[in-house]
Amino acid sequence: MKYFLSLVTLLTAISAQAQNNTPQNIEVNNNQLPKSNNWTYFTGRYDVNVNTGDQQIPATLNLRMKRDSIVWFSVSANMGIQIQVAKGIMLRDTLHIADIYHKEYYAIPVANASQYLSIPLGVQQLQNLFVGQPLIDTFSAKPFNNSNYSAKLVDQLMCYTTISQPLIIESKFAQPNAETKKENEGYSQLRFTEISTPNKPKDKAILEHSQWLNVSSESADAFSFLPMGIKITSTTAQQTAQVDLTLTTARYDVIPSYPFKIDDSYKHKNLSQK
Repeated sequence: MKYFLSLVTLLTAISAQAQNNTPQNIEVNNNQLPKSNNWTYFTGRYDVNVNTGDQQIPATLNLRMKRDSIVWFSVSANMGIQIQVAKGIMLRDTLHIADIYHKEYYAIPVANASQYLSIPLGVQQLQNLFVGQPLIDTFSAKPFNNSNYSAKLVDQLMCYTTISQPLIIESKFAQPNAETKKENEGYSQLRFTEISTPNKPKDKAILEHSQWLNVSSESADAFSFLPMGIKITSTTAQQTAQVDLTLTTARYDVIPSYPFKIDDSYKHKNLSQK
């Protein structure tokens, strides 16, 4: 359960270490959030590999999402056969997680998680992780927490930086054109996001979106492009952990149900309990 909750924490961040060679500063007022996709439903199956440094853990993630409303998931371990080990559902204000192996149930208020992480965390942020949109709005006219923000071109990536104590958040987009960013197709493809803290320079969370595929035809224009690969890396002074997700199948039609039932055999616990 500890690892699964750590993975949820990892889903709040992203980036790669591009060399900062003579960056070109861009007027922030001329930059806008890339066009959002027109999707309502998304069903995906991901091959997952978890690398904790001393072991590799293969798994499968099944995902169902209704835009701005529901995120449902189940996690199965690959042990020769598929064994479901966890399931969960996030509604607007609560994340419900069932640790099937240990028969434990957690109901985590989203507000508590947001306060703990110092960043907004909810249905929209978690959905954006999978569809390749920014997890955190680092470049609107009214960024969160009264933060300071800027934009610049770095190694052909448009880099938005937000400083919101105690965090530094960077979002990098592919192949922008400084004058025609809004019309540039590549500009809508998020590549890296990084969250770090100045007082702990060795601690950071990095998320990389890759292998963008044009799915406009099969999704009936619900999406233009989707990232087939997602890499989540968490680094501390003591350890580095990495989660690789590869999208293997996807559907875009109406989802009939989001099954999540907890019976009396589960122990109701909170995060402070071991």
